[in-house]
This record gives sequence, C-alpha cells and structure tokens, in this order.
Amino acid sequence: MSIPCIRGHHFDSSLLHSDSLIIDLGGHKGEFSSEVHEKFDCTAYIIEAMPDLYASIIQKHKLHTFHYAISDSIGSIQFHVSENPESNSIFSQSTTNAGTILVPSITLEAFMNQQGIESVDLLKMDIEGAEIAVFDSLSDTMLSRFKQITVEFHDFIPELAIEDDVLRIINRLTSLHFHCIVFSRHTHFDVLFINALHTNVLRILYIRCIKYIHGIQRIIKRLFGIHSH
Repeated sequence: MSIPCIRGHHFDSSLLHSDSLIIDLGGHKGEFSSEVHEKFDCTAYIIEAMPDLYASIIQKHKLHTFHYAISDSIGSIQFHVSENPESNSIFSQSTTNAGTILVPSITLEAFMNQQGIESVDLLKMDIEGAEIAVFDSLSDTMLSRFKQITVEFHDFIPELAIEDDVLRIINRLTSLHFHCIVFSRHTHFDVLFINALHTNVLRILYIRCIKYIHGIQRIIKRLFGIHSH
C-alpha cells in the first residue's frame, strides 16, 4: 500500500490492481507505464506525440500505444521539437527549439470515448505545458471519472507564465472533491490529485505523512552530502 514515485510522479498504489486502467499522457518511450505495468499488471494506454519516441515504445501485453498530441482540439497541431527530447511541446521554447512538425491531435474526452473508457484508475500527465488546456477541456463530469491524477505542471518554466493557471486548476479540482498533495518543494512539478470518492481520510493523512518523510530524507541527504543513485 505504498506511495511509489516513478519518473518523478507519485501515486497511490492502493488504487491499482490487475484490472486497473491507466492513461499515460506524454508517454515518452513508455518507461512510466512499463514500470507500473510490471508492478501491478494493469492495462496502460500510452499516448505520445513525437513520432520517434512513439516508435521506440516497446510493445507489451496490456500496453496500448497511440500517436497523438493530447490538446483541447481534434485534428492536427504544430509541435515544437526541442534539442532536449524531454521538452518537446506545443509551445515554442526559443533557447532549445530545433524545429516544428505537424502531429495528429485529439482531446482526452474524445480519446476516452473512442476507446470506450468509462473509468480511469490513474491518469499520468507530463505534456510540457499543455496540461492547462487539457484540464480546461474536461467537464466536471469527465474529471469525476478519474480516481487519481499525477501531473507535472510546468510552472517551473518562466516563459510559459502559467503559475496563476496552475493554482486555478488546483482550486477547481479541490472544489470537485479531489485531495491535492504537492510533493515538489518550490513549484508544482509533482502533484497528486486523489478523488475523495475512492479514498478515505486516514489514507490521505498517511500519504501526507509520506510526503513529509520524503522531504526530511531529502534534507538529511543534502546535509550529509548523500547522493541518490
């Protein structure tokens, strides 16, 4: 019943089992979904916009891959290729931009309808600033279909200027009875939302305790010069 952290994303493992379904937005090479699948034997829908990254995802049983950019519209969208493969985005970052390509786009709601997905045990979102538009495209009813959401908000990139939008999204999900746990220290690059309908107060208290234990461990490592491997 732990709180794993995989590729910088914390989530509640008590909500995952062999019948669970996860959606991985910004799947990169499928590392996150592959590791979650190995631990819990759940089904994953991996969505990646970059053609080369999408092609590199290793096909496995119960891992389904899709070449899309998740956005607030259906059709196609200009995608900015970065010199850093972790930073490809619909937004241009002038210092690292290496060109643009056209990729197919779809809304998350349309994708779920297309695949006949009614409920999601874990939504992982790492889409380089497009997370704001995706959240804004989802109705309250759609959001209620997610048991938990682990998201990397990109408010640590000054050029995106999304700090106010991040707080607005957090306030919205809180009003929809999601518990919000921010694991990152200064920005919101590791945030976990848990639907109150699928948890309880004691579990949330436990997760918050784990958060502070992790924080204390980081401080101790810095004080004694211990590096993580």
